[in-house]
Amino acid sequence: MAYTALYRKFRPKNFSEVVGQNHVVQTLKNQIKSGRIGHAYLLTGGRGTGKTSTAKIFAKAINCLNPKER
Repeated sequence: MAYTALYRKFRPKNFSEVVGQNHVVQTLKNQIKSGRIGHAYLLTGGRGTGKTSTAKIFAKAINCLNPKER
């Protein structure tokens, strides 16, 4: 039986599904609400901490034409 990484089993689709990064999610949500989005964000951490997932969700939220609060 081969090992399957957790990120392959579970990848959050929106901010409400991100687990353990509440401070990061709240900061990014506040940036979107205020309309003051920076030109770059540095997401750091070890493997499996949600850097790529958070970046993908943030990019989708920025580019969304009809945003909803989730």
